[in-house]
Amino acid sequence: MSCSPSQRERKSRSQLVPPVREQYGSAGMGMFLILIFLNILWAGANPAALIMMQNHRPEWVAGFRFIGTSLLLGALLALPPFRRTVAPHFPRYLPHILLMGGVGFIGVTIAYICYFWGTKLSTATEATLLVSSSPVFYALMARLVLKERFPPQKSLGILLGLAGVWVIVNKGILLREFSGATLGNLLVLVGVITESVNVIVGKSLAMRYSGVVLLWIEATGAAIGLTIVSSLVAGAPVLNWTASDGWAWFYLTVVCTVFAFSVWFYLMERAPVGGMGVSVFAQTPAAGFIGYFLLKESLHPMIWVGAGLILIGMFLTLRAKVAPPHSG
Repeated sequence: MSCSPSQRERKSRSQLVPPVREQYGSAGMGMFLILIFLNILWAGANPAALIMMQNHRPEWVAGFRFIGTSLLLGALLALPPFRRTVAPHFPRYLPHILLMGGVGFIGVTIAYICYFWGTKLSTATEATLLVSSSPVFYALMARLVLKERFPPQKSLGILLGLAGVWVIVNKGILLREFSGATLGNLLVLVGVITESVNVIVGKSLAMRYSGVVLLWIEATGAAIGLTIVSSLVAGAPVLNWTASDGWAWFYLTVVCTVFAFSVWFYLMERAPVGGMGVSVFAQTPAAGFIGYFLLKESLHPMIWVGAGLILIGMFLTLRAKVAPPHSG
């Protein structure tokens, strides 16, 4: 008896798509410290980008970052030890490969362009607060799309993290500044929501495949998308680089993307992304300390209060125990 086309398609899909890995309900202290470390690294991405933007258009700064990531990560994965490690978990189901490539080509490109253009029209305070709200969208989308459980402890942790960001950025409890830069704020918010969708799609696939391979596919799509947009909007790239450009590109590409995002995608294979997302709050105090120690910027005393709230919120969220589902 021959199979129908739909039956053959389901059979082919079952052979190409691996099952979902066992997922962890909460994170241990080791993951807690790793996530803090990653976000400290990412907090330095903005100063590095600003250095490059002295000689390059921001669209090309993002383009150079993902072109480098695609090439370097692809070269690493081609090495025999890495290739043997990821081979059993390499995506072979074409719709999933195209989906992750589309996240890079469309999703990452939209997010970065909205961030760059939105922050020009908004204020630093409002843009920072909007970007720092991304863990809320991570958590909500993870609950709605991935069905991650959302215990009260996780909700409290996210609220404390938001409070910490507010205190640091606003330098107190009461609102000090509101510009009414509606278009800029809307663009930043679109970037935040788009990035959150990118993370949730990545998590849904990382539960089945190698997270590092997925990052390479996403970075390749982003490199193509950002190159096209940068060429149309900013014209030809500046190829005369200074030594500072090179070091800043190295930090953005090798440290923040190839290394840090590889670790993030690896953790996404099993960890709850709604809990992982709250670690993004740590970038706000980290950026303040980086500005103080490296750029000699002033450090407001309220940063200590905000940093404390953020760390407590992160700990509560990542350690939130998830009750097993009721049977029967």
